[in-house]
Amino acid sequence: MKEQIKKIPGKTWANYLVLTLVINLILEMLNRRSFIKGILFIFDYPLVFLYNALIIFVTLSISFLVKRRFFASSLIVLCWLVCGSANCIIKGFRSTPFSAIDMMMLKNAIEIMDVYVTPVQLVLGGILLVMVLIGLIVLFLKAPKVSQKPNIIFGIIFIIGLVSIDAFVTNVGVNAKVLSDDFENLAYAYENYGFAYCFSNSILDVGIEKPDDYSEDAVLSVLSDMTDDAAVITTSRPNLIMIQLESFIDPNILKNITLSENPVPNFTYLKENYSTGLLTVPSIGAGTANTEFEILTGMSTDFFGAGEYPYKTILTDVPCESISNLLKKQSYSTHAIHNNDGTFYNRNTVFSNMGFDTFTPIEYMYHATNNPIGWAKDDVLTEEIMKCLNSSISSDFIYTISVQGHGRYPKKVVDDTQSITVTGYDEYKIPFEYYLNQIHEMDEFIGDLIDSLEKSGEPTVLVMYGDHFPTLGITDEMLTKGNMFQTEYVVWDNIGLEKQHTDLYAYQLSNHLFEMLNLKKGIMQKYHSTYIDSENYKKNMQLLEYDMLYGENYTFNQTVPYEPSNLKYGIDNIAITFANLNDTVLTVTGRNFNQYSTIYINDKQIETEFINSNLLTAKEISMEEGDSITVAQVGADHAPLGFTTEYIFK
Repeated sequence: MKEQIKKIPGKTWANYLVLTLVINLILEMLNRRSFIKGILFIFDYPLVFLYNALIIFVTLSISFLVKRRFFASSLIVLCWLVCGSANCIIKGFRSTPFSAIDMMMLKNAIEIMDVYVTPVQLVLGGILLVMVLIGLIVLFLKAPKVSQKPNIIFGIIFIIGLVSIDAFVTNVGVNAKVLSDDFENLAYAYENYGFAYCFSNSILDVGIEKPDDYSEDAVLSVLSDMTDDAAVITTSRPNLIMIQLESFIDPNILKNITLSENPVPNFTYLKENYSTGLLTVPSIGAGTANTEFEILTGMSTDFFGAGEYPYKTILTDVPCESISNLLKKQSYSTHAIHNNDGTFYNRNTVFSNMGFDTFTPIEYMYHATNNPIGWAKDDVLTEEIMKCLNSSISSDFIYTISVQGHGRYPKKVVDDTQSITVTGYDEYKIPFEYYLNQIHEMDEFIGDLIDSLEKSGEPTVLVMYGDHFPTLGITDEMLTKGNMFQTEYVVWDNIGLEKQHTDLYAYQLSNHLFEMLNLKKGIMQKYHSTYIDSENYKKNMQLLEYDMLYGENYTFNQTVPYEPSNLKYGIDNIAITFANLNDTVLTVTGRNFNQYSTIYINDKQIETEFINSNLLTAKEISMEEGDSITVAQVGADHAPLGFTTEYIFK
């Protein structure tokens, strides 16, 4: 081994060490979006800086396995720089840094790219990509090779040794509290522990770690003290509607600003007259799906990997106890609504695994309009919510995710009709005024919905909350109450509920509601009631979450208590009643078509023109008797959501 190491010239070692330090410095400058702060990181956290350099050196050591060492190391450096640049760019749009889960969401990112990237930037990015690819090809062909054949066995042993050293240093660093393996705040973790470590951790740390004391006895011990402490169950079951309001806060909680008018008068009135409180959510500026996960399941995302979205990992495969399937057991019909693409965050799969009966995404809506930057306005949700209420004779649970308040907030005025202005926040004046006018319209939607619910006469409880703070440069110091992880919730009702003020974590909200409404609880609701004041509250929560999602399901006697539902898309049935071919123009007649309706012939997607709700056409078509025609709803990702019954061409 010593002889093999000696064969690597000292100059090569020096080059790799210098390269490692330089790349690490560049990554930290990008991470902090500041040249000066990147330099200061070396002096503020010297051990952490060297540790991150070690991680980069470990990855560069892979190049020792090939003769094209210069090309391989260049490719590895390029990968680091691409990830670091992505982190820098993403942190300009949101507070949450770039992590491995973002690579799993590339398809979703492409769908909304036009909101964040201008056409000019897109073209420049494409040119840069082509130049990089050409550069790599030239480098592969022209870069020098090492003269002697690499010793693969030595190389592998050397890399394993480096990885072992890295693992040892990581363990020592965590124990010494120089590092942490528990990222409660991902943004702070990237600042304190470095990009290379945090990003690498997000790749390796996925799912919930198996607790050291995990066993059947441990799970049963936790369950043994749990009781359903709801009052006597009654036959009165009001409709329960929950609305997750995109990036919604009450701007009246901000200090040192003056608003031309209250942008959210309805929300303010509800806070003053109905149950309310602060709601601690898992992220800032992004992470809608993780707030959603905590609300619906009663589980915490703290135990998952850094930056992980359970919607993109475990919940794509595993059914999970949720408000939906708990209420279905109590004779509720359950519905999900979202005025954005149905496949975003894999909701089309996740909502099935949560037991929802129906899911109405934007592809199944008929009167949606867009705001100035292209997100659907929330006023369309009133119609969809009322459709769900009118679709069944039973009580309804309706979970609604809004989108109108979504960023990126424009730096130039995009709407000359805006009426609400702000003074005292000059740095973010234009984007903040845009935001204020958007949440004003969201607040109007709240008022219109309550009017419709009052007119319906059905006993109803309506819960609304913000999923996270917007990315508008707001800091904790600017708030009159709470912190950046705390939005607010309100509970409107027409059944005479007593007004309460209770601050909650997102994963505790369902238990709070079940207690208010005397509903039968599930495992996590019972857990929160029983253990909320226990010193082992979080420890035992992790135990149960691991058992139900990754473990042996001791919680349910090692059975699978829930199955994926046969999810129906939309409330209105879309159908084909007739098809006619005139020369090469196919006309499909039916009902409930919209601009997302797309013709399929023999399972092949056909370019379709939407004429009206009863008519679709397609040109340059040839068909034979017996060919199959269906219509599917197809969104921006070109994935079909639900097909009509097959129509056989005659």
